[in-house]
Amino acid sequence: GVNIHSVRMPGRVAHHELVFGTLGQTLSIRHDSINRESFMPGVVMAIHAVVKAPGLTVGLESVMGL
Repeated sequence: GVNIHSVRMPGRVAHHELVFGTLGQTLSIRHDSINRESFMPGVVMAIHAVVKAPGLTVGLESVMGL
């Protein structure tokens, strides 16, 4: 019973909003990226991980040291 909705709009770099609701109330959590610079630390981390990891890597736990 969980509804998921996705919208793609021109001019948006990234906008994520989670809305939890029940009778008479909602809780919203929102995240916006205003430029692509915010993605660069993850891109650099992935590049360093790819050259060190042979084969297939599933998940980000090993890349992020979790």
